[in-house]
Amino acid sequence: MIIDGKRTSMRLEAAFWDGLAEIARREEVTVGTLCTRLAGELDSLSAGSLSSAVRVYVLSYFRTAVPTQGRRQARC
Repeated sequence: MIIDGKRTSMRLEAAFWDGLAEIARREEVTVGTLCTRLAGELDSLSAGSLSSAVRVYVLSYFRTAVPTQGRRQARC
């Protein structure tokens, strides 16, 4: 992954990589562009690392996108 022109690595579970890719498609940006934005917002996301910031962002993005009724139906 290239963040602000620097090569970096991130360890994420497959579900978070999939979510990140889906968000990038929806927002019409590359995954790299999205991660660069998130890297600039580490403090506001209360995350100490880029991997944590991505997890928080993906969760927040989809929680916001799903209506309350959908949340009740999705519970296991």
